[in-house]
Amino acid sequence: MIPSGHIIRPAPATDVAGWRVHALAEVDSTQRFAAPLPAWSAVLAARQTGGRGQRERLFASDPGGLYLTAVVPFDGNAAQWRGFALAVGWALRHALLEAEVSDLRLRWPNDLMIGSRKIGGILIEQGGAQTLLIGLGLNITNQPWLSDPALQDVAGRLLDYSGRALTGPAQLLEPVLRAIRLAHEEFGARRLAGMASLLNLGWGPPRRVSLEPAGGIELLEKEGTFAGIDETGHVLLARPDGSILRVPEHHIQRLVELE
Repeated sequence: MIPSGHIIRPAPATDVAGWRVHALAEVDSTQRFAAPLPAWSAVLAARQTGGRGQRERLFASDPGGLYLTAVVPFDGNAAQWRGFALAVGWALRHALLEAEVSDLRLRWPNDLMIGSRKIGGILIEQGGAQTLLIGLGLNITNQPWLSDPALQDVAGRLLDYSGRALTGPAQLLEPVLRAIRLAHEEFGARRLAGMASLLNLGWGPPRRVSLEPAGGIELLEKEGTFAGIDETGHVLLARPDGSILRVPEHHIQRLVELE
């Protein structure tokens, strides 16, 4: 049964690439709408009025972007699925590169970037007892900086970096859903330890970063050159002398790129 209370002007549900897709003209949050749905359901909205990113940050969701929550199976072992957002980013990056988007890279832990501009973000939450919600916001033809001027020098959109004439989210829905299914299959088989080497190919050129510690954590060193992750998910920082500092991911509130 489709949940009520969050939907405005719904479009009929359709099957796309093995997913049952509920396409909405407007919704407060695709995450909330998708939470009670079964695995291999997806919710696509043309616009969100209450889109969320990490740590409950507002995610600008103006028309022309792809705002999606995909529901996937979950075995209940949260520890085993730690780092899944990275695998989703890896699969989405490859799908978008095949769509002729140039210079796309990952930014730890859950962003899609082109240069210094954020193109998309990923949010993983638990839905039901046996499902995970994969929230994705992807800027395609939209201009989020018009609704939030603070994004003027931060956000980017795929239209400006693609060799293909992009007209909106409908073009990318199927490849995005196929990528999410691939990420679920690969991560389920390999887990983070088996995917770390693949993930480390997607960060782009080395960049100096600063780490903001999580609450109650004191980091003895906060700056260095980002050098990827190890098989346990620790963030690797390269020091000027070439040595590597390993920082547990749960010790980090936020990673800020300095260049």
